[in-house]
Amino acid sequence: MFASIRWKLVVTYFLLIAITMVFITVYVTNSMRRYTLNQKEVQVLSQANVISGYIAQYQDLSESSINFLLQQQQLGSGGRVLMLDRDAVVTFDSNNGAMQGRLMPSPMVLNAIRGNNTAEEGEDTTGELIISAAVPITKDRNVVGVIYYQASGAEISEYMDKIRGIMGMLTVLVSILVGVVGFIMAGIISEPVRSLTRQLEETSEESPDAVLEINAGGEIGTLVNSFNKLTAKIRSQEEKRQEFVSNASHELKTPLSSIKLIADSLLNAPNADRATVEEFLSDMNVQVDRLTRIVNKLLTLTKMDNSANVARMEFAVLNLSEICANVVKALRPLAEQKSINLDFYADGAIYSRVERDRIWEAIYNILDNSIKYTPSGGKVSMDVSKEDGNAIITVEDTGIGIAPDELYKIFDRFYRVDKARARETGGTGLGLSIALTAVELHGGNIQVESEEGKGSKFIIIIPITFK
Repeated sequence: MFASIRWKLVVTYFLLIAITMVFITVYVTNSMRRYTLNQKEVQVLSQANVISGYIAQYQDLSESSINFLLQQQQLGSGGRVLMLDRDAVVTFDSNNGAMQGRLMPSPMVLNAIRGNNTAEEGEDTTGELIISAAVPITKDRNVVGVIYYQASGAEISEYMDKIRGIMGMLTVLVSILVGVVGFIMAGIISEPVRSLTRQLEETSEESPDAVLEINAGGEIGTLVNSFNKLTAKIRSQEEKRQEFVSNASHELKTPLSSIKLIADSLLNAPNADRATVEEFLSDMNVQVDRLTRIVNKLLTLTKMDNSANVARMEFAVLNLSEICANVVKALRPLAEQKSINLDFYADGAIYSRVERDRIWEAIYNILDNSIKYTPSGGKVSMDVSKEDGNAIITVEDTGIGIAPDELYKIFDRFYRVDKARARETGGTGLGLSIALTAVELHGGNIQVESEEGKGSKFIIIIPITFK
């Protein structure tokens, strides 16, 4: 494939240069021919004027006298001289008098009779180039006749033939040279592409971590870098997908195993009393509730991951301070149950265009997480303010805190800082991930500050917009 492309490039270069050289050759030869002809016309016209000047000095010259004069002064050498009277009749022809006595009313002759000099190119009967000139013979400022002078242009034709030959050879040599250079350059240009294609073909499912290594700059280098970034992103997404599937399977397996164990226990105890059955069913109900929470949170994440669902969300300008107050009200019983002091402060009404359910869930999950991981007798506070065009929602607790090496993991799906306590409280490890996804849908972000054993601070930043 690349050999074909290489030859196509070479042929294209060759044709372009060949066509260009042909146009240059035509232009140069035409320009040189025109210039040479103009010089020859000036020369012939000058010679005709010299002859006219000599003839005008004498009167009533015979044919032999004119021939003698031309030979003595070497006038008209290599050409044909005709002398005409005012009636355009030839009175002398240096070509053995071939035209003598004939009328020659050509435009050039008539123009000369009117006192003007004229020169032009033409061809004789054999097709040979000739240069003609017609000038008036004047005596006492009166036109008494015309000198018509013809000179051969054979040397011009020969000169132009040589020029065309040289230009033709130059065209061939330049085209060949460009073809060779083009062939080499095409190889240099196509080599990175060939290498890129070869490495792409060698990359397979057995080597998902393969990275293209091509020493190239420009567009090829940019393409390779973009491909490597895309590959790394796909690999990262695949790792996250596999981790997500593994975690989801594990989380769903635990309550399902418990339900299966309870069901088997009931089946193996047909004579169990009502109290025992109710206890088993109560435990089963707890596991079903846990399954329901996991499934609902997974569905929530799926909806927010789907751009079509995001596009259908109904955004409206709402009071964030009021939403936060309602979240605090909903979770206050949980805080009171653990004897946790829950404080709330809002710096007035703060409006922004948000999706009510998503932003509610984000704030709810952050506050719920702080309450669950704060020991009894601790303190949790929520503060709502406005700064630099953003709504700032700060949730601070005196809970167990987060180790520095775990801070960047807490928003991963199914990740839990304290797995034992999370299961006790019914945690799924999806709350913070849902919160971050919801806030990012609004163009915001969540920052975390924490010290292990002293508590954590979650700062929700939501841009204030009305469009």
